Amino acid sequence: MTYHSALRERLTAGLTVLSTLSFTLALLAGMPYVLWWATGVPWPDRISSWHELGERLAEPISDPLVIDLLALVGWVCWAAFACTVIREICWYTAHLPQLLHDRRTHKDHLATLPVKGSLAALCIGTLVVALLSLWRPSTASAQQPTSAHTVRPPIALTAPLNPSTGQKTTGRMPAAPGPAKPATGAFHPGHAERDADAAVVQHVEYAVREGDTLWDIARTHLGDALKWPRIYALNKDRVQPDGDQLTDPDLLKPGWRLTIPVSHRPTSPPAGSQTPSAQPAPTGPTLDPNAAAGQQVDRPHAAPRPRQDSHVADRTREKGPAALGFGEASLIGITAAAGLLAARRYWYLHQRRLRRPGDDAPVPALSPLVDKAAQAAHAATQSRRPHDPEPLVTRRTPPQQPRSADTVTIGVDANTEVPLDALATAGGCTWTGPGAEDAARALLTGLLTAAERQRPGPPRLRAVVPEELAARLLPGLPPQFTALTQTTDTAHAVREAEHHLIAHVRAQHEHDTSATAPATADSAGETDLGTLLLLTTPEPAHLGQVHAMAARSRPGILTVLTLDTLLPDAEHWHIATDGTTTRPGAHPQHAGLKLFRLTPDAGHDMTQVLLGAHGQRPNLRILPAQSPPPHDKQPETAAAPEPEEEAEPRGPHLANTSRPTQAKPVRLHVLGSITLFARGHDDPVGTSLRPEVHEFLALLAAHPTGLLVTDIADKLQLEPDTAQNALKNLRRAVRRALRAATGITAQEFILRQGELHKLHPELVETDLADFTRALQQAFSANRAQESEKEALPAVREALNHYRGPFAQSGDYLWADAIREHLTTQATDAALRLAHQAEHTAAGPHQRDAVLPLLERLGAIHPDHERLVQHTIRLYQAAGRHGAARHTYARLERHLAELGLEPDPATHALLTPRTPHRSR
Repeated sequence: MTYHSALRERLTAGLTVLSTLSFTLALLAGMPYVLWWATGVPWPDRISSWHELGERLAEPISDPLVIDLLALVGWVCWAAFACTVIREICWYTAHLPQLLHDRRTHKDHLATLPVKGSLAALCIGTLVVALLSLWRPSTASAQQPTSAHTVRPPIALTAPLNPSTGQKTTGRMPAAPGPAKPATGAFHPGHAERDADAAVVQHVEYAVREGDTLWDIARTHLGDALKWPRIYALNKDRVQPDGDQLTDPDLLKPGWRLTIPVSHRPTSPPAGSQTPSAQPAPTGPTLDPNAAAGQQVDRPHAAPRPRQDSHVADRTREKGPAALGFGEASLIGITAAAGLLAARRYWYLHQRRLRRPGDDAPVPALSPLVDKAAQAAHAATQSRRPHDPEPLVTRRTPPQQPRSADTVTIGVDANTEVPLDALATAGGCTWTGPGAEDAARALLTGLLTAAERQRPGPPRLRAVVPEELAARLLPGLPPQFTALTQTTDTAHAVREAEHHLIAHVRAQHEHDTSATAPATADSAGETDLGTLLLLTTPEPAHLGQVHAMAARSRPGILTVLTLDTLLPDAEHWHIATDGTTTRPGAHPQHAGLKLFRLTPDAGHDMTQVLLGAHGQRPNLRILPAQSPPPHDKQPETAAAPEPEEEAEPRGPHLANTSRPTQAKPVRLHVLGSITLFARGHDDPVGTSLRPEVHEFLALLAAHPTGLLVTDIADKLQLEPDTAQNALKNLRRAVRRALRAATGITAQEFILRQGELHKLHPELVETDLADFTRALQQAFSANRAQESEKEALPAVREALNHYRGPFAQSGDYLWADAIREHLTTQATDAALRLAHQAEHTAAGPHQRDAVLPLLERLGAIHPDHERLVQHTIRLYQAAGRHGAARHTYARLERHLAELGLEPDPATHALLTPRTPHRSR
């Protein structure tokens, strides 16, 4: 049947050639013959001068004159058509290479021509395309094999063999077109009908390359070029990665994926043999039916591995960078960047704790340097996602995975981070040169960022530094800050190192004496005391003490590093301004070591974030906890008889928790989980959309006025060269999902105005826009002097849209600042109402109306201490002391998970009840 179909296709093309050629020749040759035979030459033969022509035109109009004029018009039309034919012949001759590659060129050319010029183009173009369909090059494309060892394009298995056979059968590509031995399982066209029942069909996937045709693919992989209709029939309805479909057999685009029906006969084991080893081993590259799609399995005797079908496969194995540069003066490792990423979470948490109610100042922005480092670390952790064989977008090559949380790195060598243990040599290490201080600053910063990754546990790597040197490297840090201890002088630092060594010796002795006893988690934690870094610039009076301590330097226990003061037996590293390190006597293999470095300004930016992650400020002395302000204390007269113990407050609730009325065809929720709703549907739509599509929609919802392509590519970490194609795929995915849900096909849900992308304001509404609009109405300028009762309904409406943090279902680094801003807006609105309820004589009605808002926000943000403080006050004012204690216990529990404790002022809110409880 396939053979006859191919003959039918060729016969149709031949008939097209004959009919088109006959029609064209009839117009070119038949039309002048008819005109000459019917009217003769249109020019009158009795006119020999212009005077006679004028007299002839002045005569009355007669039938012969009309016939002559019509004949003249016919000759002019024929001449114009002939000129158009000549022009089109020249055009199609010049564009013949494009027609060989893309037959759609003919249709595009017709679309650009006017009606009067399209007839000749239609005739000549149809004739040329039909001739090209009949003619196929006898030689194959670049993928055509020439021998049994020719490398073929990669083919990936997409469907298993016949599962009902109960056998694991592997197929292989024929070595060359033509007949093949039945034992090899190759398919021969002459035996198609005879072997139809005995053959086993295996579907494999092929990646189209430049210059491929169905004719060549069938010749290469099916053994006969006439089998190309099989490939066309299997793939004509398939949607390709770029959104197009195979509608023209003569048009293939690079990157498309085609399913190829490879047929072969399964090899049977010899009689009496039941072991798999009795089956004949294949001699060529095979396809494992249990392998994942897109992966080719090489057998021990397989042919040479084929080259990659695209650059995407190479990128999956590409090793990302291990270091991050900030201009020409600063360089840090991806491991330190991971620590800054961990510190950001605590930084945002403490910004919320330090924020006062009614403070309209925006949350301070992080340093661009810290943002860049956190972005790189986030991309490195996201690279653990499984490989997608058909991705919608191509992300940038992520950096390498950071080292473990208890590892500190000092530099990079051969694109690999070098750990701190490289300095732990007997005799210590000395850094000199113009880049020594910048490298030491980066080392201490890396040690502090490693401590952030180990929170809430204690750091395993600590540093002891004299305060004079610490003030020079990282000014503004308190004397004891996480993993860094500052001492008054070098002698004190040496004593700290001695105590550390003694503790190690004692722990090792206890471990050896109790070796027969079963080990416990507590004993293991006590034995592992971690590593201590002694960093100093010793004065001559303390040089001997530092030298004695450096002699005991060992990896995992003690590292001694001096700056600009060379110890007698220490390794000498000379560090240039760019971090390049020169080590006398070092092996040539380690000659490319480049230490990380930070300028004072870059170090200051990182210090600000690290201090903010612990709720501290530079040069700020930590004072004892102050008692709460007088207005925060409950008056003595507020003590009431002890009520019955109240259960934990009920879950969060509002007056209306149902989905708001939808006014537009599509509603996008980004506060909480990213969800799409279509008008008329109660259930969400687009639940099968990929995560990158949800991220794209959330990004556009956060920027209702639109974003440029460059901004979208930067936030989504798209490869710059593929950003346009990636956005095209994202728009297409949204279009398909929403058109199927709404039935709207005439409009785009994502508007594209040049380089600007935004959600269609008439088709898509968002809960974020409703939330912002309601808050603006609640606290607008014209309501500043009105009663707070007027703002309560608007705040309740706004918080009805606030179902959770922005894009809660996705780990998007660009969303952190937006998430914190919206959280601040929601909590500030509730706190303003709570403050009014506490300090006005509005009565229990307003208090009871505000409490549900605080309960709901407290459940969404259980670590928000300001919410808890106001909730406790209102509970106690209502006599619900048990609910107040439960609210405090919930805060205490969540902060303990972060290694934090409630503020003393929060705990003091519960103290007025203590004397009453004792009675």
